[in-house]
Amino acid sequence: MSQSTLTRELALRIGLAARALPDTPPKLFISVLRACTDQALNQRSLAGLGEAQFQQALNNFGIVADIDSIRASLRILKDANDSQTTADKQPATARPSAINVAIGSDDPQQISGHFGSCRQFLIYQVAAEHARLIDVRSIDTDAQRKHPDKNVYRAQLIADCQVLYIASIGGPAAAKIIKYGIHPIKADQGEAITQIINQLQTVLAHAPPPWLAKSMGIQPVQRVCFEQES
Repeated sequence: MSQSTLTRELALRIGLAARALPDTPPKLFISVLRACTDQALNQRSLAGLGEAQFQQALNNFGIVADIDSIRASLRILKDANDSQTTADKQPATARPSAINVAIGSDDPQQISGHFGSCRQFLIYQVAAEHARLIDVRSIDTDAQRKHPDKNVYRAQLIADCQVLYIASIGGPAAAKIIKYGIHPIKADQGEAITQIINQLQTVLAHAPPPWLAKSMGIQPVQRVCFEQES
């Protein structure tokens, strides 16, 4: 099987999973995954990948990683199909004090692209204690072309998110995003996505602004406490 047969979303997910491991190029990581399964490399075959089997394959290719990194990589690979825990079976919005964050970028590692032209949105579920990629939503060019308003089409694609990080967005598009209850935040072109997520987690843990605290399900009295402590 050649790498070109991977779907765009799965290729991106594999790239992110490789990043969770130290010094592991995506090409080498794909070789590891091929060794783990004797069937087509797809979301279904990856969903059945066990931790022990995965760790052994990494060792066979000389990739040394701690157990937390291995588990994080495996979670990214399995994504929504991972049924190891009850929490992962719940909808993304079911976890208390967690928000959905959209990142508009054509690069899985860093911010890249304009709101009106980026090819996909990476959707992260973020809380102070954890963060995970839960979806990759690609732009359907035909659906966008048929929609009367391109920016509204894109806003609807991420309507379940509370925050959007994007390198560039125009005023009219930002206004439409806000109407869907999404707070747009401009990030620097080339800024690492991991850095953005880490910074957001710090804010969530210590002093979320009132609009963000409301999205997290924090009651007004609790929000006052945050404001007094900040």
